[in-house]
Amino acid sequence: MIRSRVCAGFLAGLLGVFLAVPGYGACPTPPKDFAPPPAQRQAVDLARELAAPWQAGGAIAVYCTPEGWPVAGRLAAPPKNAAEETTRRRQAWELVRLFNLARKPAEVKPQSLAVTQVQEALLERFALTDYGAVWMREVVDDTLRAFNRGELEASRQVWNEARRTGRMPPFRALVSGRLSESGQFTQDEPLFKFYAYPGEGAVAEPGLIGLGNAGFRCEFPASSQMVDPHAILSHEFGHTRYGDPTSAGTLEGEARTVLRYENPVRVHNGYEPRTVYYLRPGETDKNKKPGLLERLVDLQTVEGITVEDRRAIEQIHCQCPAPLPLIVECEIKEQPEGGEPGQPAFKQDCKVRLAPPAAP
Repeated sequence: MIRSRVCAGFLAGLLGVFLAVPGYGACPTPPKDFAPPPAQRQAVDLARELAAPWQAGGAIAVYCTPEGWPVAGRLAAPPKNAAEETTRRRQAWELVRLFNLARKPAEVKPQSLAVTQVQEALLERFALTDYGAVWMREVVDDTLRAFNRGELEASRQVWNEARRTGRMPPFRALVSGRLSESGQFTQDEPLFKFYAYPGEGAVAEPGLIGLGNAGFRCEFPASSQMVDPHAILSHEFGHTRYGDPTSAGTLEGEARTVLRYENPVRVHNGYEPRTVYYLRPGETDKNKKPGLLERLVDLQTVEGITVEDRRAIEQIHCQCPAPLPLIVECEIKEQPEGGEPGQPAFKQDCKVRLAPPAAP
C-alpha cells in the first residue's frame, strides 16, 4: 500500500528508487482545471446550490504531484447533460457507501449501531437528489482531503500500473475503504459517519448523523404538518460541519436550520414550508391541522364510514406527496393518555417505517 502525503521524506526516497525502475513513465501533467478540494470548508448555502444548474461538483480525478505521489481532486468542467450529472452523483454515493456508513456496532460511539439496509436505501435515494448531491459532495471532499493527507489506504499495484501506462486510475479503483496505518493513529479529522441507534427520527453532531431504527413520524406533533424524511436529513446536515455545527440545541439555532436547510428541501419536494418547530407549554397553534387519527375519526362520524372499533386499526398505508419517490408505511395506534380532566382518553401514536425500494 502507498500513502499520498507529499512530505514523507523517507517514503519519498523509496519512491525515487521506485520511479527509477525502467519501464515507468512520467505522470501525465494535470490539466489546468484540476484542483484538490479547498483546504478550508465553506458552509453550504442550500438555496443558492438548488438554484444552480448542477449540484454534484466536478468529476473526481487522480493525478501526480511533482514528486510522483497520487493526489485526488476535481475537474472544474460542468457535466455535459443530466445523465453525466447522475453518474457523478452515483459515484459520490459509492464513495460515501465505502467510507462513511457504520458497518458494525460501536463503530462511532459506544451505543451506536450499524446502518441498516433500509437506512442505506434511504441515504442512496437522498444522494441522487439535487439537495442530497450537495451534501454528499461535501462529504466526499472530506474523503479526498484525507486521501491527500495520506490517511487512507491505497493500492500500490493499481498505482504502479498507472505509472507504467501513464493512464491515471479512477479514484475508487485506488482506494480500499480502509484507513492507512498512519491514518489509524494520526487522522487530522475523523471521517464523517452515518450510524443507527434505537428509537425514531435522526440526530446530528459535527461529524456524525444518526438514524433511528424506528424510522420517522408521519407528521410533526406541534403542527400536524407532514414529515418529509429527506428534509429531515438535510436539517440534520445543517447541524454538521458542512452547515452550522453551533446551531443544535437552541430554539434560535433550530429555527435557523429549518429556514436554511429544511424548508428549501420541503419546497423543492412539494411540501409546504415548516412553520412550527416548538410550542411553549399551554400554547396552541391556531392553524394546526387535525392529526391523522382525528381525520380518520371525522371520516367515520361525518362521512358515515363505519369502523366497528377504531382502536383495532393497526395500520394504514399512505404515500408521501409527489414528487418524493418514497412509499411509507404509517402505523397508527391509540395509547392511553392518562385520563386527566379535559384530555382525550387516547393519544395518537403515528410512526413512519421506510419501505425498501421495489426490485427492478
